[in-house]
Amino acid sequence: MADIFQEVDEALRQDRAKEWWLRHGGKAVGAAVIVVLAIAGWNGWNWYKAKERGQAGLMFTEAVQNAGKDRTASITALEKLTTGIEPYASLARLKIAQLKAEAGDHAAAASAFTAAGQTVDSPDLKDLSVLLSVMQAFNTASPDELQARLQPLTAQGRPWRASALEMMAAVAMKRNDTAAARGLYTELRDDATTPQGLRERAREMVAILGGDGGEKKN
Repeated sequence: MADIFQEVDEALRQDRAKEWWLRHGGKAVGAAVIVVLAIAGWNGWNWYKAKERGQAGLMFTEAVQNAGKDRTASITALEKLTTGIEPYASLARLKIAQLKAEAGDHAAAASAFTAAGQTVDSPDLKDLSVLLSVMQAFNTASPDELQARLQPLTAQGRPWRASALEMMAAVAMKRNDTAAARGLYTELRDDATTPQGLRERAREMVAILGGDGGEKKN
């Protein structure tokens, strides 16, 4: 009889965890996309004195600003930059993928992020492209595929390690591996380098998944 109650309790924890991810998981996507735009601004400033790059920067900025009014026109304008000068060609590909995600075309967005990552030179943007692609493919790809793509991003020193670990925990929940998810969230919670917002989410998830409540003091 005790085993039955334990199974019910475990199922309730999994349901609560999945509900939490649906409510808060998108924050990770939003934070990553903001970084893309920040990088765009930074590169625009660095290359402003170069006429060709300056023109590309202005075109990119205008397309991004117009996205809220006319997404289709913005994508068309950005596509013209994808065959042009760097870094705007790569940034345009990433922005196009983001706009497809915002339109709800997750399959197209996942493919676009993957393709964008194959063309960029920056390791940070390569990892970001993989992470965003995985987020878009989360509901359709198998847990094994998602985990294989995320695993390299979780190595120490990788720029998106914390976000990749959070996604790995979500993948563990997708395969109903509560213990693995709890371990990953605990690692994030106890790591002083984890961004504060993500660390708070990890702390909440550890509690939901039945963690012991203990936390390392840094």
